[in-house]
Amino acid sequence: MRTFRALALALVLAAGAGSVASGAYHRLPRPQALEELSYYPSGRHLQLATLGHSETAADLAWLRAVQYYGEHRRTDNRFVRMEHIFDILTTLAPTFEPAYVFGAFALAQEGVDFRAAERLMLKGIEANPRSGTLAFELGFLYYVRPGGRDLTQAAEFFEQASHQRDGPPSSARFAAYARQNAGNLGVAYELWADVARTSPNHFLREVALHEMERIRLAIDRHRAELAMHHLGTPRVLLHE
Repeated sequence: MRTFRALALALVLAAGAGSVASGAYHRLPRPQALEELSYYPSGRHLQLATLGHSETAADLAWLRAVQYYGEHRRTDNRFVRMEHIFDILTTLAPTFEPAYVFGAFALAQEGVDFRAAERLMLKGIEANPRSGTLAFELGFLYYVRPGGRDLTQAAEFFEQASHQRDGPPSSARFAAYARQNAGNLGVAYELWADVARTSPNHFLREVALHEMERIRLAIDRHRAELAMHHLGTPRVLLHE
């Protein structure tokens, strides 16, 4: 149940910007179709043109980005320029983490372009290598990838998040869970052992000990499936 709540929280974080998009869509003047393209020149050229006012330009780019998302979600559901828009925004404001998260989940779901979402999140981690928040969200993106989870990649980034000061407290548990269900039982055992040793939560320590026992049994019997949970195939990232 706690794992489900943590998953739900990650979804809420990614979905929260949707309300901002709705507000921007209704409050800002909407550009015409041809004008829309003029708002989004290349990120590097726009950065030079801001003449030292990149933060102000980034604020405008954020409003235009969520407006673009909101307008196309309510009309044609075509997001052909969304990757370009969020690339510009994050070039102007490379430390603005919500832009990476919102943009990536919008690209993966509404844009149906997981690779673009992945590129945006990797750009965010490159610009913010110590961000536990971005590492966790990228791990979660891999964990709920439509059409098939990538548990190995998910585990990598959950582990990365667990070593950062701002990483969610659930990062280590998610890493252990992902490793276990990817069949990496030895690594999963050590990760669960760390949760059992360090977690201040009695319930989580019990969960960790239970999973460690499952893994020991699976290893003893040479049957990895005994330690693996039955995970469904994700179809969507966010729910209305």
